[in-house]
Amino acid sequence: MRTSLPVSILVLLVISTTVALGAAGKDWTQFRGPDSAGPRFAGDVPEESFGLKVAWTQALGAGYSNVWLEDGKAVTMYTDGDADVVAAFEIGTGKRLWRHELGPKYRGHDGSDDGPIGTPTVSDGTVYALGPGGQLVAVALADGSAKWRHVLDAQNSTVPFYGYTSSPIVLGKQILLATGGDGHAVTSFDRETGKVLWASGEDSVSYQTPVLAELGGRKQLIVVTDRFLQGLDPADGKVLWKLRHTEGEQTEQSAHPTVVDGERFVVKFGNGSRMYRHADGGVQEVWRSQAFGNTFALPVLIGKHLYGFTGSVLTCASVETGEIAWRSREGGSFGLSEVDGLLAIATRTGDLLLVDPKPEGYKELARVSVLEDGNYAVPTFSDGLFLVRNQRQMAAVRVDAAIEPKVAVAGPSERLRGEFGKWVASVERMPAKQRQAAVDRRFADNPSTPLVEGDNLATVVWKGKANDVGVTGDVVPNNQELGLEKVAGTDLFFRSFELDPKGQYTYSLIVDYADPAADPRNPYSVNFGGGGVASELRMPGWPASPHIETPAEGAPRGTLDRFPFHSLILNNTRDIQVWRPADYANDPQKRYPLLVANHGDNLLRGGLMQNSLDNLVGKSVEPLIVVFVPRVAGPEYGGEQAENYTRFLVEELLPHLDKHYRTDPARRAIMGPGSAGVAAMVAAFLRPDVFRQVAVQSFYPIVPAQDRLPRAIAAAGPKPELIYVVYSNRDYDLGSGRKAKDASQELLAELRAANVKVIEQVADYSPGWGGWRGQDDEILAALFPLTTEAASTE
Repeated sequence: MRTSLPVSILVLLVISTTVALGAAGKDWTQFRGPDSAGPRFAGDVPEESFGLKVAWTQALGAGYSNVWLEDGKAVTMYTDGDADVVAAFEIGTGKRLWRHELGPKYRGHDGSDDGPIGTPTVSDGTVYALGPGGQLVAVALADGSAKWRHVLDAQNSTVPFYGYTSSPIVLGKQILLATGGDGHAVTSFDRETGKVLWASGEDSVSYQTPVLAELGGRKQLIVVTDRFLQGLDPADGKVLWKLRHTEGEQTEQSAHPTVVDGERFVVKFGNGSRMYRHADGGVQEVWRSQAFGNTFALPVLIGKHLYGFTGSVLTCASVETGEIAWRSREGGSFGLSEVDGLLAIATRTGDLLLVDPKPEGYKELARVSVLEDGNYAVPTFSDGLFLVRNQRQMAAVRVDAAIEPKVAVAGPSERLRGEFGKWVASVERMPAKQRQAAVDRRFADNPSTPLVEGDNLATVVWKGKANDVGVTGDVVPNNQELGLEKVAGTDLFFRSFELDPKGQYTYSLIVDYADPAADPRNPYSVNFGGGGVASELRMPGWPASPHIETPAEGAPRGTLDRFPFHSLILNNTRDIQVWRPADYANDPQKRYPLLVANHGDNLLRGGLMQNSLDNLVGKSVEPLIVVFVPRVAGPEYGGEQAENYTRFLVEELLPHLDKHYRTDPARRAIMGPGSAGVAAMVAAFLRPDVFRQVAVQSFYPIVPAQDRLPRAIAAAGPKPELIYVVYSNRDYDLGSGRKAKDASQELLAELRAANVKVIEQVADYSPGWGGWRGQDDEILAALFPLTTEAASTE
């Protein structure tokens, strides 16, 4: 048996799950372990060579819950297709022992899968679980029988966009739960009855779970809310200290604390990690690091180093300084745990991988293929068995000293493809001193990248000073990160991909493990906002999009106005932008049709829609006014605030525009991609008298709109005059085998059954602003075609 290490930090899926636990030694009453230091799984991993063998597999429904191991039972949550359940399985065989229904199936939306999100907590023979619909339950570990139930809702909590996620914490006679909201960021429940004992703390909570810790010699509940770090007295909820961790309107909805010792804890944020120290009755920031950013997984602390993922790259960093010691792309995953001094990783491809954690570098010990693909669940360990799960199965893997260890073996190289591959081969045959000059000559004559050969071969290239270059984006399967090959003796890195000849893709380069950035040699880019810019790859069969290019010098251009607008209905403020055509000042009596563009800030920034309007209006599109409306909160687009968002448009924003602009109230349309398209459909069917025409791209279901919208479409009464539906053969993966393409086709079937006029367009874009903007010319011309009369007035 290996020596158990002093501190370990459990990886946690922060946007949509909490981490699984296992019982080993001391009683576990919270998902981060007895000391909020993670699951120190000790036991039966041999000191010498060993292999891994799959012991059993068990069919399971969708869900992001991890597996809590207790008293020979594996407890997890999933959906059986009709209902969300918490269930227990026999660890040794995988046999299901019982199931307890939480409520109706939580349907996945906006890229998430169906089913529960959080992970249950087990203590003293009772399972405490929070379902995605807010069902907090206590059931008997022995047989799943109900003890009590409490329901969270908008009155006593923050309702997260992707459903409730936080894991319950057991402390004495209390159940502590992050609930969110003014006066109840955390709520304490009586563990025997479910009665509320106290509620305390301010600020919303999304997908965070607190931890119990001894800080400065005092037991505290460390809570990360969307904007603050807070320390609460767990006895009565008294706020002991509070520190803002964001600026302005920014929120961090998936940050979590990990306790290092009696004075320090690490919080992993979206852009990296920060160390805090308890001092003078509060906390102070010690360091910031880019390590462990751009991932849902929290790091594991082993010795004096943290191990975790930065993006999908395994990273080792110093706990004292946050400085990165090494990185490796091996074992790309969503998270990891520490088992008997080893890193246990469930890879994206469904392997269980064990790594010997050393600050000197990556060392793989063993792996075995377990499932068809990975999930956000991390491995847990008990009784000599690792347990892993994905959206369809749960499996157990046994450690066996009699089996030879298997490690990853690189397959045959396909690095040299096409004519460029032949050229690279010729360079590699040159004497080392001649290679750089050959590379310089080649790229002096051909500076633009990627290099595209034939119909489907594209080579991503980086030329410049670097030790390592990676590529990420949808040119890579599953949007993982892959390393580029370096031509020895030169500053040239490359990797070739076979792609859809008609496709449009986005990708970013990662130079020396810095933040992803656009390819400096590629003239086409997509601005995602927040400083994020990626490059666009247009394959030979992708239709030309001259409408998104900068208009010619001297061409007539419209005017873009900007102003803040406060909604009393939604109780929020957003910046509205209004585009007026170039001829707006010519005739003070002329009135214009109006287009409402949801996700307006992104349509302008990443969708380049101002260029499209300037290029198309007066040529193929009738002069019109376009109002660009940004989203303030996720539930506005198909969620619980969808109807109020429609009211905001119709009762507040449109009257303001009618008063200050020469709009034609009889001619209005609304459009949007993705979730913004859901908002457009909801508005059009709630108020078809206002929005006569609609355009949606990459439509996908969002709760509760996915249930209400079909009923509205089928109901008797007025309908929109025209709905333009665009989807891609490479559209969003919605989980459970469904894609946005399927959702769009289902929408079209419902519309046709209701005798609504539709236009269907199928493309091959990458779902995102770079892909969606390619169809704006056809959408605008369909909604507002330039008539002979309109053209004569230009």
